[in-house]
Amino acid sequence: MFLITEKNKSKVVITGLGLVTPVGIGVQKSWESFIHGCDGANEMKSFDTSQYKVHRSCEVKDFHLDVELENQIKENTIHKYVYYAAREALQESGLSHDKSSFNKERFGIAMGTLAAELTPHERLLRLHTSKKDNGFDKIVAAVYPPNSITNILAQYFHFEGPTMVSLNACSSGNHAIAWAYDLLIENKVDVVMVGGGDMIPQTEFTHFHNLKALAPEHCQPFDKNRQGLMIGEGAGILIMERYEFARKRGAVIIAEMAGYGLSCDGFHMTAPHPEGEGAVKCMGDALKMARLSPSDIGYINAHGTGTPHNDKAETIAIKHLFRDHAYNIPCSSTKSMIGHLMGAASAVESVICCLALRYGILPPTIHYHTPDPECDLDYIPNRARELTVKHVLNNSFAFGGNNATTIFSKIE
Repeated sequence: MFLITEKNKSKVVITGLGLVTPVGIGVQKSWESFIHGCDGANEMKSFDTSQYKVHRSCEVKDFHLDVELENQIKENTIHKYVYYAAREALQESGLSHDKSSFNKERFGIAMGTLAAELTPHERLLRLHTSKKDNGFDKIVAAVYPPNSITNILAQYFHFEGPTMVSLNACSSGNHAIAWAYDLLIENKVDVVMVGGGDMIPQTEFTHFHNLKALAPEHCQPFDKNRQGLMIGEGAGILIMERYEFARKRGAVIIAEMAGYGLSCDGFHMTAPHPEGEGAVKCMGDALKMARLSPSDIGYINAHGTGTPHNDKAETIAIKHLFRDHAYNIPCSSTKSMIGHLMGAASAVESVICCLALRYGILPPTIHYHTPDPECDLDYIPNRARELTVKHVLNNSFAFGGNNATTIFSKIE
């Protein structure tokens, strides 16, 4: 972690947002769906689920690109999602119009993903089991390594600075945001296009199905009768800049990226630490970096997967760190609407946090009907809440105990 001192402390700000989610294409449509509590679950269409006991997920619907792209993007769903969201975020930031006048070598890219690591293997498997076109040239053409996500964005948007792909499981998006924050604070770059993208490969669906972690109908985080997570897909992109750079070019600032915390409790390969020790540490470190006290946080976008152990452990961790104030902090799981977007989850949820700051509306946890005595916080059940807050916290806790928390604030 980069050591922040009074001498080098500066602000990192958000100037553009982009979204592709199971409840909407683009920020405006997605946000309207979030505040109206829309459910993005549907019967799987990407592949045949007749051999499974669960047949639903949260797939992106009615997605069409309105521009002609090269074959490498046409054939890769993740590339298409991140391209769309990145283009939307860049347009909002104003950099799509005038970035030619800046040093593009100081424009970086950081992306989190999980499925990008799986899809090349899945394509190879399908090609080998197919009765046609098993030639080596077809196999090579089918493989897109994870770093192709940042390569594609650099090619299309002409960013020539450092790039990074985070493959740190379900906290990948927040890890990418943390890396971008450090680059900006250290004044190594002026702008970072940061976020994450994922799709739903069959291998991933099978993995969670075999773990008996998939909900059959709906995702119900923190509800006593919750039955598991629901896999989702999409992309979320933020344009992060040094405050001085954004101010000099006259950018409209959406929020400040105030700090982050990272930890790995290493408790188990799939189960969370029952007392949430790693979660407590990363939330606490994020508060320290942001120079905030627990009472400053006005909203928590919870990891909230809808699995019994994860929801309980996160609740315990929040209560441990925030003490009595935990009961005064509204927190919700937007995974109840869009499912778990895996490596892209915390990137999309970071966009949601910025939108909550912008509009003064907190998205709900839908499908919340029966309170769980072990999950007894304010989960904003079923209806969005109008509430102006200054600081929001975004949790992301992954397999292997890889935890990442980010904090976003209203700019002062």
